[in-house]
Amino acid sequence: MQPRSIDVDSLIISLNTQEKKEKFLADLFQQDQNVRNADRENEILKKNNYDINSSEYKEYRRKINEVDSLNYLKTSKYLKEYGYPTFKSDNHKVAPAIKTICLHQPFDKQAVLFPYIYKAYNNGFINREHFSFLLNKMHIMKYGESHPHAVNYEENIEQLLEKLQLK
Repeated sequence: MQPRSIDVDSLIISLNTQEKKEKFLADLFQQDQNVRNADRENEILKKNNYDINSSEYKEYRRKINEVDSLNYLKTSKYLKEYGYPTFKSDNHKVAPAIKTICLHQPFDKQAVLFPYIYKAYNNGFINREHFSFLLNKMHIMKYGESHPHAVNYEENIEQLLEKLQLK
């Protein structure tokens, strides 16, 4: 793991322009999406009689976990170095990149990324709907179930921040 970490450090340090940061974030988003393929997953499950313990399905999940782990490492190092991106981009893959990476992590890793995302939300870079969705996903990762949605996004966010002890 050490050589990979050194490569990630070098990569993050090399992002010295907005264009490089945009490309990095868009690539991060694309890597996350490319490894997930519902049709392929269903095909593997069907072929193996929906056995999630089949070697083929385990290999499919292993690849997802590997990409998610590396993306988490890249994202956490990016956030430590540059903070949450506050620049505008014409590339539709840039804005959701960090939130998407966070969605696909276990709760302990989500909690590490959360302060950056919370600050971005408070500064108006993430809307209430997306922030509420992210908090609910964190609730699912921590408690194994969705939180009952409150009357509106503001209340939902307040309830989830309290329940997840993220205030």
